[in-house]
Amino acid sequence: MNRQDMAAAFAATTYRVATREGDFALRIGVADSGFDDFLGRLTTSPERLAALAGGPVDGLVGWGIVTAYNPGSLLSEDQNSLRHLRLYDRLSASRWLFLAGCNVADDNLWPAEPNYLVLDVQPPDIVALGREFGQVAVVWGRRGTAPKLLWI
Repeated sequence: MNRQDMAAAFAATTYRVATREGDFALRIGVADSGFDDFLGRLTTSPERLAALAGGPVDGLVGWGIVTAYNPGSLLSEDQNSLRHLRLYDRLSASRWLFLAGCNVADDNLWPAEPNYLVLDVQPPDIVALGREFGQVAVVWGRRGTAPKLLWI
């Protein structure tokens, strides 16, 4: 699949995220005011944000969505499940807050893929995490903007 086809596939996917306030259905290039409101209600102190970002920040740094499923090709369910557990362990050992979700293709040509939405993350960090798990791209956004695709 060439990059243009991959971009179209990423754009034709809903990135679902489960929160304590309900689920959000995020899309590349589409701002979601309800999700922005949710982000605004998070109780992240300026001190915590500064510690997470390695220096002073003016607000929520950003968020990213990453999966460990099917890097470059279709893997067995067992392989994907093990990779997903490794991603969970990696995130649990990190400084980031994260929420579970799943990627759902509009055409249902592949099963839903579990993902994690990582909070208070900068683009280079979510790209590095995606690279670590063999992905070709990740989703990144910031409160008040539409999510975008970051190629790895």
